[in-house]
Amino acid sequence: MRSHRRRVPLQHVLLAGCADDLVVLQSALALLPDDVYGQVVVEIDPDVDLPVLETPARVTVHRVWPGTADRAVAAWIAEWVPSEPDAARTVGLWISAGSSARSVPVELDVVAQTI
Repeated sequence: MRSHRRRVPLQHVLLAGCADDLVVLQSALALLPDDVYGQVVVEIDPDVDLPVLETPARVTVHRVWPGTADRAVAAWIAEWVPSEPDAARTVGLWISAGSSARSVPVELDVVAQTI
């Protein structure tokens, strides 16, 4: 089944950070095109209010508990980073280490292109 791979938009993004990164996340979101598809993962304590982040229509914000952002990022990468390259499709990732520098337990086989 080729559910999402051939539909537009062909630009997918993942932004992941913590409460300390909210200003950076909002700035990055402001630079995205209107037709981008993706997610924002914010690792934040449950007792802290998450301000509304302005996103393109097809970008959703997900609040995750401390210590779980690495699993959310790994799951997104497993779903949206295809094993076969597609020249018409781009995937953008921005992941902050935040206050705890954990690694995401995923190996990526990605071909880098210089623009």
